Amino acid sequence: MKSPKTYFVAAVAMTALLVCSFAVAGEIEGPVMKGEVNHALSRAMRDLAPATQAASLGSITKIPGATIQLNVPGQAAPKGQLYSDAIGAVGQTQYVQLVNNQYTIYDKTSGSAVLGPIAENKLWSTFGGSCQTSNNGDGTVSYDQAANVWVFSHRAVPTGGPYLNCVAVSTSPDATGTYYLYAFALTNEFPDKPKLGVWPDGYYLSQDLEDPTTKDFVRSQACAMQRSAMIAGTYANTVCFQGSISLPTFVTTSWDGQTPPPTGEVAFFWQLDQRPNVGRNNLNAFQFHSDFTTLANNTFTGPVSIALPAYTDTCDNLKPCVPQPGTTTVVQGWGDRMMYRITYRNFGTYESVVMAHSVTQGTGTSGHGAIRWYEFRTPLTPVIYQSQTYSPDKTTYRWVPSIAQDQYADIAVGYSVSSSTVYPGLSYAGRVATDKINTLETEVPLVVGGGSQTGTNQNWSSYTSMTVDPVDDCTFWYTGQYYKTGSLEGWSTILASFRFPSCTN
Repeated sequence: MKSPKTYFVAAVAMTALLVCSFAVAGEIEGPVMKGEVNHALSRAMRDLAPATQAASLGSITKIPGATIQLNVPGQAAPKGQLYSDAIGAVGQTQYVQLVNNQYTIYDKTSGSAVLGPIAENKLWSTFGGSCQTSNNGDGTVSYDQAANVWVFSHRAVPTGGPYLNCVAVSTSPDATGTYYLYAFALTNEFPDKPKLGVWPDGYYLSQDLEDPTTKDFVRSQACAMQRSAMIAGTYANTVCFQGSISLPTFVTTSWDGQTPPPTGEVAFFWQLDQRPNVGRNNLNAFQFHSDFTTLANNTFTGPVSIALPAYTDTCDNLKPCVPQPGTTTVVQGWGDRMMYRITYRNFGTYESVVMAHSVTQGTGTSGHGAIRWYEFRTPLTPVIYQSQTYSPDKTTYRWVPSIAQDQYADIAVGYSVSSSTVYPGLSYAGRVATDKINTLETEVPLVVGGGSQTGTNQNWSSYTSMTVDPVDDCTFWYTGQYYKTGSLEGWSTILASFRFPSCTN
């Protein structure tokens, strides 16, 4: 294993490997190809920690249009964690929930915890370097259903660097087993909010790059990691592009479903353009073609600018604005970007991408947060097929949405809810393919909050997480945070699963 000093030397050496530049409309820099810093085989995760948090089976609730199958407690706040950034993924028999810097593995039939909570970096306990020693949060978990493997990631950002993206790919469908571990030195700037998408030819990563001292946003980065090598546990390359200083956040796309994209189809990146007088109310689409052997074959083309129905962000300019009962503390609405995950499906006769973000509905004192969702068809030449600003009432804020669709094009969106009279909780709304276009059905509460976030932090979980079961390709799984009682850092989470009766195996 390499020592931290060796990691630094290797990272510097890799920075000089195969670099060339070209620009798309003067706004894209790259590509840069780098090899891994290190890779190794982990110990079995089941040997790292026992399950210390058991979930109790929630009651099964019948509702019109869908059936909730599970609604059980997820992880609660570890000491010192002010927000959850909850992300989840579902596999053959297990569900993995990650909350900022720790994860727990659940049996997806009973909802009981089978392993965890485990710190993100504990899987790296014999790896060496800052992937092992740093537990800095902003992790992700995905299930690669084509290969039947789990993909974990976290960032290592020790003071002074070097900064690493740490990625683990399981050797089997069992999340408690062994993993191939990888460390990549992708940037000298501070990486923030990294998000990983699964695509047939690579694992694609989007992340913000910030000034290491001030943590101010500098640019966004899009990277491809050599999926075939990482599944096999062999040496892996990466290719990265980055936006110029003028471009906002990229968000990658994840492939869902049993049918892959057409052979050789590029990966898609998206960007909610927030630049005043430049791109406000536009969505920028980019296409990433990766080649891990020949640098010159890599392309990141765009932007294709798509006019969106006019909107204003929820909490415009990232100024916290979401109200809560019993406190003057308002929390962050995260309306500056498309939310994770943006999901792709190939339905044979057409390709579909769904995505969502939060906007303001109404003006002045009647303005409140709402969910804006979209479906795009033919993503190579993207056109809005349907969209809606969803706001069932005129007072409740709805924000941090996550969206997915099943094999029959039924769509579900989960999100947080709060107002001056409604404690922060979690709800979802959905539609079946035969519903009137541009509409979601009646809102369904998943958990009613019992308290508010107090204190002056004003932050909130940057994400909730909606995924679809790869076994039946029908069941939606959702996780997010809420408060049982008022506190600064005493949040709780749930795991909920449901399906529409119209979806059959």
